[in-house]
Amino acid sequence: MRHSSILLAFSVLCMTQCSSLSIEECANNDWFSLGLADGNRGANAGQLNQYQKDCSEFNLSVDTALWKQGYLQGLTNYCQPENGYRIGLAGQSYYGVCSSNEFVERYNQGHQQYQINERMADIVERLNAIDREISSIDGKLNNLTDKASLLKQKNNLLNEKQQLLDERYRLRRPDIRFEFKY
Repeated sequence: MRHSSILLAFSVLCMTQCSSLSIEECANNDWFSLGLADGNRGANAGQLNQYQKDCSEFNLSVDTALWKQGYLQGLTNYCQPENGYRIGLAGQSYYGVCSSNEFVERYNQGHQQYQINERMADIVERLNAIDREISSIDGKLNNLTDKASLLKQKNNLLNEKQQLLDERYRLRRPDIRFEFKY
């Protein structure tokens, strides 16, 4: 009896994992509001196909007209140029749903700044690690007689640190243009 209960619970869990909308959501959804939310977050219009697939599993339909109406209104909010910069700066993905070139330009500007910020954070993290390694080497140098290899290691770390500091300085200068290739 215990095994059949576990099997039943597992089956129900698997069925709920296969669908993003439940039967209750398909039957009682405010399709306009869902479309509005999807548009406001810049979701791909293909999301509607997933809803249709989910609800067809329960022999229910989606009010596509209401969803599209809400989605288009949401996209109007989402596709504002200042929102593009904010989304890019946050490192969020853009799914090509806006027809505004201004939005795309601002998104790209924000995304470039995001990449610079990420690289700056990586540099700071590596600089901290280098400082910890140098301190460790200094501690070992005080306790060892064979200092040559440790001094070489320390010099390599100091050189890498200087290169990172130089790169961080260049990244902070606003008059320098960076081109990122993918």
